[in-house]
Amino acid sequence: MIDMLRRERRFSVLLAGNAMSQIGDGVHEFVFVITVLHAAHNNVALAGIVYFFRFIPYLVLGPLGGALSDRLPRRALMVFADLSRAVTTGLFCVLLAIDRVDLVSLGLIGMAMTSFRTLFQPAFQGTIPAIVKTEHLPAANGATQMAAEMGGLVGPALGGIMLAAVGNPGFVLIIDAATYLLSTLCVWCAIAAHMRDDATLSQEKLTIRSLYGDFGQNLQGALQKRELFVTIGYSALCILFVGSALRILIPALLKGSGYADSMVGYAMSFIAFGALAGAVVCSKVMQRFDTRNLMLYWSMYGIALAILPACVVSTPTIFAGCFVLGAIGAFADVILPTNIQNLSTDANVGKNFSLFSTLANTSEALSGGLAGLLTLISPVGGSLVITGLLIASVAYLGKIRVEV
Repeated sequence: MIDMLRRERRFSVLLAGNAMSQIGDGVHEFVFVITVLHAAHNNVALAGIVYFFRFIPYLVLGPLGGALSDRLPRRALMVFADLSRAVTTGLFCVLLAIDRVDLVSLGLIGMAMTSFRTLFQPAFQGTIPAIVKTEHLPAANGATQMAAEMGGLVGPALGGIMLAAVGNPGFVLIIDAATYLLSTLCVWCAIAAHMRDDATLSQEKLTIRSLYGDFGQNLQGALQKRELFVTIGYSALCILFVGSALRILIPALLKGSGYADSMVGYAMSFIAFGALAGAVVCSKVMQRFDTRNLMLYWSMYGIALAILPACVVSTPTIFAGCFVLGAIGAFADVILPTNIQNLSTDANVGKNFSLFSTLANTSEALSGGLAGLLTLISPVGGSLVITGLLIASVAYLGKIRVEV
């Protein structure tokens, strides 16, 4: 991987910007979740409503992101998305600094950030094959995954430390706005204007109908392939439950157990640290990246999540439980994209990833509403157990579906 980074200079620059942006995203998510819980007075149902509004852009714009990245200049899309997120985050900083944040403003900020993410992600993923040699693609994809895990590890911990030091989350969030500006600079330097990526574009008329038509055709094709359907559809359903746990239930469990806000950031970092370690181990020991193994690790993840409420008795057990959860999740995270690649052709691999991204992001955004519904029928700890068992059940049904 180090040799690849030395040889692929443009990718290294792009990756550096993305890594910094991922760290900023980790800080942003930490600040966002504790701000939502404070504004909702730790009412998980109200917090879930705010997260539900983040779902709307995924539903409306998600199917368009991949098609737009194939028809418009990817560099321009990424620069626009990064600058827009920097401005939105800057506004969030001001509202936090003057203590004028409420649930409505949080919902609007969440929707804006989600909208720009749906533009950036497909363009970023489509750029990698355009600037990296074919033989270096596996290492480049691995490095991208490592950057994401490092962002999840460093970002929340940095956010927790800075919040404990300065007190006002608005000043903490300045880091995120700065990383988007740095990412913009890296995107601009890494992708040349004369590349095919920015020059040879589709001449087909760009309409909303045609973009949604492409998405619908690819969805119909995926439904007819059993393993691809299970890989994408069942994983997206698992992510619905995972999102409710990571975004709402685990932070609410820690706060409800009397831990400080900074503990939420540390716990999120241990999950990311476990994911980083798990990704390294998985790449070395895994031999079969198929749907059956994917469902197996989703089942194990659900069981680990169901056990997590028992770990709140002490800080060390919380960190240990979060680390194990992240490590198991990393196996699913590594197997999932590899399996999609194996089940796809050159003609539809990009569309299949776009389909998965849309479904997964939609599930993640809906997860807040699910968390709110669960807490109406069960305490937070019980809701976390139910969520874990649901993940394990979905994965077991997926395994049966493949074997039939």
